[in-house]
Amino acid sequence: MKKLVLFTLLVTIMVSCAPTTPLYQEASYVVRTYEYSESTARNLEPEHTMLLTPLIADLEVSSKKIYYTEKEAFADVVVDESVIQNIDEFKKIALCRAAQQHKADVLVGAMIEVETIDERLVITISGYPAYYKNFRNATVKDTELIKVSQIFRNDLGVAVVQ
Repeated sequence: MKKLVLFTLLVTIMVSCAPTTPLYQEASYVVRTYEYSESTARNLEPEHTMLLTPLIADLEVSSKKIYYTEKEAFADVVVDESVIQNIDEFKKIALCRAAQQHKADVLVGAMIEVETIDERLVITISGYPAYYKNFRNATVKDTELIKVSQIFRNDLGVAVVQ
């Protein structure tokens, strides 16, 4: 009889100490999605295992200056410290999209203006669209011109003509 009373008392204590929350609770997850976009140039150059004849081209620069504002690519980007630290990557995206919109190979004299509007990133690009044309093998005269126009920077960071 003592055992039955003790067992009943023990079960009562255990039941009274049971958690009041359900044993099974549906988990709620926050799913974050990220969009990724990248534009790269000159990273996938062919490996040269032989000497190649240098190639040269003319650059036709438009006389009309263009203006391009990129907001859509950054619509979901809230400006914070991490965005500021990676601003160069955002500028590259805007510069590439500006060139694509104007079917340009490069933008000469490109100016990049970065600002925040309503805590969102807005980048404006201005410059002159330019297009490569008249590709040809370089001559000895072309290579001499290239040597003369090579610019390097000295230890002070000053451009010096070689």
